[in-house]
Amino acid sequence: MKWLSKQLVYVGSTLFLSVCLADVAQGQSVKNWRPDSVGYQKTVAPFLKRYCLRCHRKGIEDNEFRVDSSLENNFLKPVAKGKWGEIVNVLNGHEMPPDGERKPTTTEVAKVVDWITSQMVKAELANRDSAIVLRRLNRAEYRNTIRDLIGLDFDTSGFPQDPPAGGFDNNGGALTLSPLHLELYLDAARKILDKALVETNAPPTLKWRIQPDSGDSDRNRVVYDGQRMIVNGGKNKVENGFKVIHHANWDKKLNARDFRMPHAGNYIIRIRAAGKVPARAAVVASAKLALQHRMDRQNRKNPRGAKWTKQQFERDLKHFQTDSMYDYGFPRLKFTQHLGGQPKVLAELDIDAPLSKPQIYEFQGFFSTQKAGITVEYAYDIPRVLENFWMQTGDQFARPELYVDWIELEGPYYESWPPPSHKLIMGSIKANPHNERQAATEIISRMMSRAYRRPVTQEEIDSKLKLFRQVRKDASSFIEAIKTPLTAILVSPHFLYLTEAPRITTIRSSSQSTSRKLDDYELASRLSYFIWSSMPDEELMEAAKNRKLSQLSELMKQVDRMLVDPKAGALTKNFAGQWLGLREVGANPPAADLYPRYDRHLEISMIKESEAFFAEILQNDLNVMNLVKSDFVVINERLARFYGISAVKGDHFRKVDVPAGVHRGGIVTQASVLTITSNGTRTSPVKRGTWVMKNLLGIDPGLPVANVGDIAPKVPGIDKATVRKRLEIHRELPQCARCHNKIDPLGFALENFNAAGEWRVQEGFGYKGRIGPNDPKIDASASMPDGTRFTGADGLRNSMMKQETLFLKCLSGKMLTYALGRELGIADNPTIDLAVTEMKKNNYTLRSLIKFVVLSEPFQSK
Repeated sequence: MKWLSKQLVYVGSTLFLSVCLADVAQGQSVKNWRPDSVGYQKTVAPFLKRYCLRCHRKGIEDNEFRVDSSLENNFLKPVAKGKWGEIVNVLNGHEMPPDGERKPTTTEVAKVVDWITSQMVKAELANRDSAIVLRRLNRAEYRNTIRDLIGLDFDTSGFPQDPPAGGFDNNGGALTLSPLHLELYLDAARKILDKALVETNAPPTLKWRIQPDSGDSDRNRVVYDGQRMIVNGGKNKVENGFKVIHHANWDKKLNARDFRMPHAGNYIIRIRAAGKVPARAAVVASAKLALQHRMDRQNRKNPRGAKWTKQQFERDLKHFQTDSMYDYGFPRLKFTQHLGGQPKVLAELDIDAPLSKPQIYEFQGFFSTQKAGITVEYAYDIPRVLENFWMQTGDQFARPELYVDWIELEGPYYESWPPPSHKLIMGSIKANPHNERQAATEIISRMMSRAYRRPVTQEEIDSKLKLFRQVRKDASSFIEAIKTPLTAILVSPHFLYLTEAPRITTIRSSSQSTSRKLDDYELASRLSYFIWSSMPDEELMEAAKNRKLSQLSELMKQVDRMLVDPKAGALTKNFAGQWLGLREVGANPPAADLYPRYDRHLEISMIKESEAFFAEILQNDLNVMNLVKSDFVVINERLARFYGISAVKGDHFRKVDVPAGVHRGGIVTQASVLTITSNGTRTSPVKRGTWVMKNLLGIDPGLPVANVGDIAPKVPGIDKATVRKRLEIHRELPQCARCHNKIDPLGFALENFNAAGEWRVQEGFGYKGRIGPNDPKIDASASMPDGTRFTGADGLRNSMMKQETLFLKCLSGKMLTYALGRELGIADNPTIDLAVTEMKKNNYTLRSLIKFVVLSEPFQSK
């Protein structure tokens, strides 16, 4: 009955919310809305006095939340609105009044919740009407837009980081513009145009083949086109002309440096390489020799300890015979460019070619004319543990070996000349046109229309032509002069912002702003920045020009087309990446001494797994409930080894069925999520439980109580207590129990995964977290917020599958937030509910959710 009462209150609130929105749509004045004092005095004040005021008032030291005169009846103020929202949450959740206190009836609660909800909706709409927010392009959008507008990949890492709001960094309210931004945008525009436009013939192409075996010290210099380049092959042996790198060390790197490229541009980098991967038998044999040598040395020093050294020998040898870390993958190579003293990793890749058939691996990198260098290093990590740390860097130990024959640099490389960037700006106009005014007019009008993502007026064109005329007399060429108005275009608010005309003001009983439908060009921009994080392409702009985007069939056709375009990868990277927290992976990595199996390759693979998993569901129209629980994973070989899944070879990601006994499938079991919800040294059920509540169930657990602190460090035996026991101690504090009783159980369900995301059955208290035979087994018993009991990750996923609607509401809310570029409020709840209904009607696909969002009133209106 308690659960049913809760649902009745929720349903009543939803229906009442819809009525409130209908009232607004019918012309009720929102902009001039004032607090409902009559309703407050009639419905709310008596309720608070009867059921809440005894504990939540001035003078009660143990309770900071007050509902006396300090609780303002003004929902336009964010602080007051937040407090009223908390009241709704605790009433709907039956958390207040607490046990032992007088309880209100369901009808009483419903009346108060409905009143608060109506006031929040009206205040929210009033604020939204009076605060029109322009949305600036964030770093990813700017980079993608420059790519599609000019054809250059511009590095935006030098721009200030965009602050997230509502979980995403495309929120217009948070994307402010500082003087520093303006300086950086101006500097970026100049650099982009200098790189994009050319006036000379194609620069000559060079081709340098660097032979690492030509020397193994910095004294070795080789002449390339008159430059005496340092070529250092490191302290590595040579076999048949190949440098053989056995392990990573400062003196094992291959490098060539102290050179300058004569011309800036993109260069093709080629490496002829191969690898050798020893079988387990070879690993055991090499380890046995090292262990035997150690045992003999120990026995010579202390003959009476032979019994113990023999036991150590057998124990350590068994480690090499059984541990999965010796089921090696391919050797791995990392290529680093040094330009102007700054290192940049250009490639990290598995070398999967056998020694009998070496391959040429190719990628590109940009070189300026600054002093440069390149480095090739070994990047395959074997976990450093007690049994192997002292032997694994010895050349006799069997491990994957990297063979490098030569390194080649060729460039600058252009698909054509003039390069595509020049053609995108100039079109068919020559660098020295006969009629410069006509040429400038054509270039400016075309670039303005594409950059502003709409038709431009003659007045706008004339203002930029005026700039051109002003600088032309002092400029050395037409190209130099045209850069000035083009720079002005790239720093214009019409380019840097998704500009939309303001709402329409009408006069009825009182003046108010009302929403208006976006025109086709505005809709095209919203659509392209939603799916591509970039500007509309030519086909989308043509559809907008012909006003076809107003037609349902054409709009859906464009959505389908855009989703299969490679640029739709931005939706996965920017939406899923921020929703799942993938940008946080590596920010606080598991401690290397406690979790030696965590390495750079694994970290990269974790992020790519979650992205590939989301893309698999999106592109193949799979049921979105696979995000909660699936019978497959999308992994590469590195993750397969980590997850204990066999027969997966290669670094590419592919769909793999989950074998029996492997507890994976669904995002809560992915290593990316499990690492970001740990603290680097141990798991954190609090973080994991909070993550599940906020990102999968859409439940806000609330803020922690101020000045509570961590678990008391002087509690007897705390150093040997499990994470579960530590939190039980923490929950003994009454002010902590309220939130932790909801959060912690969800996190306990994932305790079988350690801080690196690796499966375990015991919690280790040995040296550096090693698990001993007597260490406690993991207790993964848990419960859902509604009290449903279950055990472990499997139980969590099964229980969440039963909370389907909660998850779909959460996912829909996240997607709508991202698409609109603003935080949602209670007034958006009916839209979210409709999105869930639409998904259920259309096989629960992400495509159906995306299409609903695109067709929704908030997306199509200003």
